[in-house]
Amino acid sequence: MLKVITLFTGIGAQEAALKRLGLDFEIVGISEIDKYAIQSYEAINGSVRNYGDITQIERLDYADLWTYSFPCQDLSFAGKQRGISEETRSGLLLHVERLLTESVLYGTQPKYLLLENVKALVSKKFMPDFQRWLDKLEQLGYNNYWQILNAKDYGIPQNRERVFVVSIRKDVDTKGYKFPSPVPLEKRLKDMLEPCVDEKYYLSADKVEKLTSQIKEKEVSNTIRCGGGSLDGKHTWDIIATPVNLDKDGNARAICNNYSKQGVDNIPMLSNGYCIRKLTPRECWRLMGFTDIEFECAKLSGVSNSQLYKQAGNSIVVNVLVGIFKGLFDDRF
Repeated sequence: MLKVITLFTGIGAQEAALKRLGLDFEIVGISEIDKYAIQSYEAINGSVRNYGDITQIERLDYADLWTYSFPCQDLSFAGKQRGISEETRSGLLLHVERLLTESVLYGTQPKYLLLENVKALVSKKFMPDFQRWLDKLEQLGYNNYWQILNAKDYGIPQNRERVFVVSIRKDVDTKGYKFPSPVPLEKRLKDMLEPCVDEKYYLSADKVEKLTSQIKEKEVSNTIRCGGGSLDGKHTWDIIATPVNLDKDGNARAICNNYSKQGVDNIPMLSNGYCIRKLTPRECWRLMGFTDIEFECAKLSGVSNSQLYKQAGNSIVVNVLVGIFKGLFDDRF
């Protein structure tokens, strides 16, 4: 049985991927401080041991795998780019280093590690920090393999590039590691959309006017994120142009005048056949690779839409993790 500890756990994308692969695994514990993320996680996965704030953890129990998707706010192009230090949120990586060092001393060193973070981690500005981290992992006894992977190459119509680092303890690394090869994208954005959407997700006429000069037709979603600006001043999600109806080729059909009969006559309608709306929380979760059942578990637990949006943006695309774990554990567990 694969024993797993997930640090900066969020809503459990790693757990979702391991379940999808059908691997026999046990969650030894998680480290998460966001009460709403914990609520969604436990609604999906059941109760779990939570080590809590990583800065307060003295040591971790043994697990074969640790995952650590540490905060990206100080690395992201949308953030302040203050880097990795004790004074920044991204500096929580230093506590992963501390706990790893402790695990070596106590003989509980994991066999495998998985890092996930924004592409900016390997940009020119932060490459020295990244290389220092790889050097430290090497000193602690790991061989490291890293690559930038895009969600759209693994079955999800979202342009989301993230860097992943697979670290394998040298004494168990007998064959190295190869990241999953891209697969043809068979789904388009329209395949991820709900057929009927509440009118509250549609933008008002003045907001539509601000967008019409910028929006182009897309069949791959922009990155689902929780940072940056927004037109409504509430959520910081990418806003898309969504056809009211789509034919089999993904083209918008003509908008007719029967919307008043459906009670949505205030939905903005443009002469090019488009209404403009935001993605729903369910659609955002779908674009992160979560199932509708997993989304419903979180929603029915009482988590608000604003938190569901945030949780999706902070998560990892499950399909990408499935590919990574399949290559890592197929013949090991």
